Amino acid sequence: MLALALTTSSLAAAASTQASQAAGPPSPDERRNAISTTRNAILADPPALLASGKDAFTLTSTVAGVRGLQYLTYARSYAGLPVYGGDVIAATDESGAVVNTLTTGQRAEIAVRTEPKVGAPAAALTARARVARPETVATPVLSVHAAAARPRLAWEVAVAGATEKGHETRLHVFVDAVTGKVIDEWDDVRDGTGNGYYNGTVTIDTTPSYTMRDPRRSGVACGGQNGTPYTKTTDTWGNGSGTNLETACVDALYAAQREWDMLRDWLGRNGINGQGGGYPSRVGLNAVNAYWNGSYGSFGHNSANSQQLTSMDVVGHEFGHGIFQFTSGGAGSGNETGGMNESTGDVFGALTEAFANNPNDPPDYLVGEEVNLSGSGPIRNMYNPAALGHPNCYSASIPSTEVHAAAGPQNHWFYLVAEGTNPPGKPASGRCDNGAAITGIGIRKAGEVFMSALNTKTQPWTHAKARVATLQAAKTLYPGSCAEFNVVKSAWDGVSVRAQTGEPTCQQGGNDFSMGLEPASGSVTPGQSVTTTVRTTVTGGSAQSITLRTGTLPAGVTATVNPATISAGQTATLTLTTSPGSPQGNHAVTITADGADVDRQATYNLQIGQTSQDDYSFSVSPSSASVQAGESATATISTQVTSGQAQSVTLSAGNVPAGVTVGFSPQTITAGQTSAVTIATTSGVPPSTYTISLNGDGTAADHSASFSLTVGGGQDTTWQTYTAYAVGQTVTYQGVSYRCRQAHTSLPGWEPPNTPALWQRV
Repeated sequence: MLALALTTSSLAAAASTQASQAAGPPSPDERRNAISTTRNAILADPPALLASGKDAFTLTSTVAGVRGLQYLTYARSYAGLPVYGGDVIAATDESGAVVNTLTTGQRAEIAVRTEPKVGAPAAALTARARVARPETVATPVLSVHAAAARPRLAWEVAVAGATEKGHETRLHVFVDAVTGKVIDEWDDVRDGTGNGYYNGTVTIDTTPSYTMRDPRRSGVACGGQNGTPYTKTTDTWGNGSGTNLETACVDALYAAQREWDMLRDWLGRNGINGQGGGYPSRVGLNAVNAYWNGSYGSFGHNSANSQQLTSMDVVGHEFGHGIFQFTSGGAGSGNETGGMNESTGDVFGALTEAFANNPNDPPDYLVGEEVNLSGSGPIRNMYNPAALGHPNCYSASIPSTEVHAAAGPQNHWFYLVAEGTNPPGKPASGRCDNGAAITGIGIRKAGEVFMSALNTKTQPWTHAKARVATLQAAKTLYPGSCAEFNVVKSAWDGVSVRAQTGEPTCQQGGNDFSMGLEPASGSVTPGQSVTTTVRTTVTGGSAQSITLRTGTLPAGVTATVNPATISAGQTATLTLTTSPGSPQGNHAVTITADGADVDRQATYNLQIGQTSQDDYSFSVSPSSASVQAGESATATISTQVTSGQAQSVTLSAGNVPAGVTVGFSPQTITAGQTSAVTIATTSGVPPSTYTISLNGDGTAADHSASFSLTVGGGQDTTWQTYTAYAVGQTVTYQGVSYRCRQAHTSLPGWEPPNTPALWQRV
C-alpha cells in the first residue's frame, strides 16, 4: 500500500511551469497539506521505513525547493532516545497533496537495549581524547547510532578545541555505550582555503545605524574574530586594500548576500538554512585558512599575508558547507561524505559567481583562483580535477581519499551536467568512460537538480545515493521530456558512478497523468460532510479516461465522487459524509485514479470529531557554543507548524546567568518562521557551562529549547570538565588554587567553588 501512495507523480504543479521560473513559498494550506499527507504516508507502512513499535517520528524541518516543491524532515526516536541516521525525508509536490518520495538512510530495524554499560563520564573522557587540544566537552547524550549497517546504543559527545596544527575543531564523537569504543565521529568545522579577491565598488545591505549586519537577511553580518559586527559613523566601508579587514567584510557581505539571492531566485531556498536564516562572517583569522564551524564562517589570509580569504567562491564555498549541514541528514561522517560536502561548497561557490556575474570576478569553475595562495594557483578545478592531482572519476578508493581531493568526482559531474564535454567558449571536460559527448543543461538547471537532491539527503551520503536522488530530481523538475534526466545520467556514467538498483527511469511518449487533492485533509463533526477537489494533470502523451474510487472507509462514512469518470486534466469533487456514530480520530482515506494506461493514488486525512489544537515544533541550532568571557555566540530558533493554524510566538530566555544577555531578532515570529539569537557575555562572567532556556510563548501552545553556553576562563584556570582528578591533585580556578579531596571525574557544575566536598581551597 505504501509503495503505491509514494509513487504518485508530483508533476501536477510542475507540468505547466517553465524550468526557469521560481515559485513563491508554499501557502499555509499547501504546507498543512504536505504535513498531513506525509504523516499518512509514514503511518501507512512502517516496515518500509524499518520502523519498530518503539519508533516515533517528529517533524523537525519543512523547506521549500525549486518551483515550490516541499521537503519535510522527520527525526526518529527509539524508546525516547534520539536516533542518528534514522531521519525520514519526504518530498511532495507544490500543493502538498502528493508525496513523491519517502526515504531514510537507516539500513536495519532498531532492536537495542537502552541501558548503557558505559557511563557518561567515561564516554566523555574517551571523546575528549580524540581532540589534541580539548577546551570544552558537552554533556553526553544517550542515543541510537543507526547510520551504519547495525544500529547501536551510543553516547554522542561534542568536544570543542583545536587540532595538533592549531585549527579549530568541534568534533561530535559517538562512543558505543556497551563497549566504550568510538564508532563514529564528525566535525562541525569544515576547512577550506581561498583568496582575498575584491569585487570592486559594490552595494551591500547594512543596518541604518551603520552596522555590518544585514537588515533583510536574518543572521547575515560581518565583523572580527570576537563575533561583533563592524560599526562606524558613515555607510561607506573599506579602502580597497587587501590587508584591510573592513574591506574584507565588504567582500564577505557582498558574496553572502549574492549567495542568499541566488538560493532564493534560482533554487527556491529561503536562506542558508532553508528557513529564513543566515550566518555571520568573521574576518581577521590569523591563519592561511578559512573554515565553516557550524554557526559562522571564519576567514584568514593568503600565505603572503597580502589579501584576506574573502573571494566570492571562497565565501560561497564556506556557506555551502552550511547548506549541506542544514539539509536533511546533516553534515555526516566519513571521507566520502566529507568529499561530497567539500564539493557542495565548490558547487555553491560556482553558482554564486554565476548568479552575481561580477566583471571583477567572472564566473568560472576554478576554486580560489584570484590569488596564488601558495605558489600553485587555484586549489581545485571542477572541469578537470586531475589538473591539481585530484581524482576525476569515482573508484573504490574514494572513501579513503582525503576529503578535499575526494571532492573531484562530484565536481566533475556537476561541470558535465552544467556545461557538457565541449562547451563553446569554456574548457573541455573528458569522460572517464570514453562515452558519447554531453551537451550541458546550464548551470542554473544543474543547480536546481543538485539542490533538490540535497533536500532528500540521508546519512551516510554517497555518490551512489546522489546519483539516484539527482535522477529523481531531474525527472520531477522537468516532466516534459527526458533531456535533462539523460544528461544527469550520462554525467554520472561519465565519472564512473554506475547505475543503481531501483534507480528512476525516464521514458517519453507514454500517456501519463498526476493526481492531487486540494485540500489533502479536513475535519468534520460526526454526522456532517467534508469535500475536497481531486485534481488531475496530463504529464505525458494524451489524456486518458480515469475512473475514481475510494478505498476502505471508516465505519458509518460514505463517499461520493462527482463525476466518477473524468479525462486526465479534469477535476472531480469527493464528498465524505459521516454518521453520528462514526469513530472519532484521524483516518487515512485512499483515493484511486484508475486510468486507461496508468493508475495513481493519493491519501486524504479525515479527522472526525474535535479538531487538533494549533501547535508547532521549536528548536535551536546550534544548541551549544563555547566563548571566552566578553565574546558573543549566535544561534537560530526554528519553528514549524505541526497541527492546526500558524500562531504568533513571542521569544524569551530563562535561567540567564549574571553578565549574560540574550537577544532575539525578531522577538515575535509566526510559527513556521525563524529568529536569530545572540547570546552576549561580559568580561566578568565566571567560567562555567550554563544551560539557558530559550522559550516560545505561543497564542495556543508554549515550547522551549535548551542552549548550553560554555564560558572559558583565562590563563589562571586549569580546572576542566570531564577530567579525572586524583586525591591531592591541585588545580587553579579563577586564580585560586584548590586541592582534590575525593577522586572523581568532573562534570559541568562541579566547579571547585561549588563543590567543597570535592575540592579544598589551598
